[in-house]
Amino acid sequence: MPHSRPRLTVDLDALAENYRLVGDRLGGVPAGAAVKADAYGLGVEPVARRLWAEGCREFFVANVDEGVELRSVLPRAHINVFDGAVPGTEGALVAHDLVPIVISLDQLARWQATAARTGSPLPVGVHFDTGINRTGLGPRDTATLTAERTRLDGLELRHVLSHLASADEPTDQSERQLERFRTIRAAFPDGVASLANSAGIFRGAEYHFDLGRPGIALYGGTPGTVMDPAPAPVVTLEAPILQVRDVEDGDEVGYGATHVVDGPRVHAVVGVGYADGYHRSGSNRAEAAIGGRVVPVVGRVSMDLTILDVTDVAPEARTPGSMVELIGRHAPVDRLAEAAGTISYEVLTSLGSRYERIYSG
Repeated sequence: MPHSRPRLTVDLDALAENYRLVGDRLGGVPAGAAVKADAYGLGVEPVARRLWAEGCREFFVANVDEGVELRSVLPRAHINVFDGAVPGTEGALVAHDLVPIVISLDQLARWQATAARTGSPLPVGVHFDTGINRTGLGPRDTATLTAERTRLDGLELRHVLSHLASADEPTDQSERQLERFRTIRAAFPDGVASLANSAGIFRGAEYHFDLGRPGIALYGGTPGTVMDPAPAPVVTLEAPILQVRDVEDGDEVGYGATHVVDGPRVHAVVGVGYADGYHRSGSNRAEAAIGGRVVPVVGRVSMDLTILDVTDVAPEARTPGSMVELIGRHAPVDRLAEAAGTISYEVLTSLGSRYERIYSG
């Protein structure tokens, strides 16, 4: 039966396979899952439930609202908030048993005052900036906290954490960050030490410490070229062919006439565009697949429509209503990201709300 809507299938068995792959590489060190941004756009409730069933107990979200949502799904999980103790969120953090990963001495002082008001120790994580120069305690604040341990009084130090800036690139920045983090860990031996994101996990055991924090690797993306074996594809994005048309040599295609036909050719129009998160920057560069055969995107991706050259596809496979794979086993998310000049993280988190969502496994 022909499908009128594009559909997004999330393979939870593949998600579980990737969680086990990461666990194997960690060699006994547990993995805590990054499920921020609605589990990278795939749906935090089904994703988190499956990861919990696979044995994951530590989860990381971006902000308090995400933490509150996840708490309603996983009442017994350890949920950590990367934004830390943002002013005004202290009550929600306490009420929903969320652990702030504080990013400044001001946040730490605010959380310590909250603990004093509650009359009982509160868990906390501390994010130390080892070189990304984004959030976290920089060298001066790290030295202050090292010298003034009373700033942690009334708190249970749950996590000592940092974040790699270039783990997926062949630079020596990760090695410099590793050495800085080792020094910090020696100064703060309590709690769980965590440095490695997905790419960091695959750099080697010296980056693993007490906890890995995979994100994109769980969802089928490859951070750089450091993952071997590659993760299983989790997302399949398909859309129906709306129209098939013959075009002639010299015909101009799409907005701006950015593609000129070297014909005669056969084109198919599918009902997905940049309003669905299929990036316009992939125009004339991205690829899709029909029946396992890879076909190019031609012309500009528009708001609701994308044009494919299906000349080499069997006529019976390219009829209106036939489904085209835009992301999946034959059109990997990393290949689409490269064509669009971005990364798989952005592709996944951009996927819109117009898809029929299907969870398998």
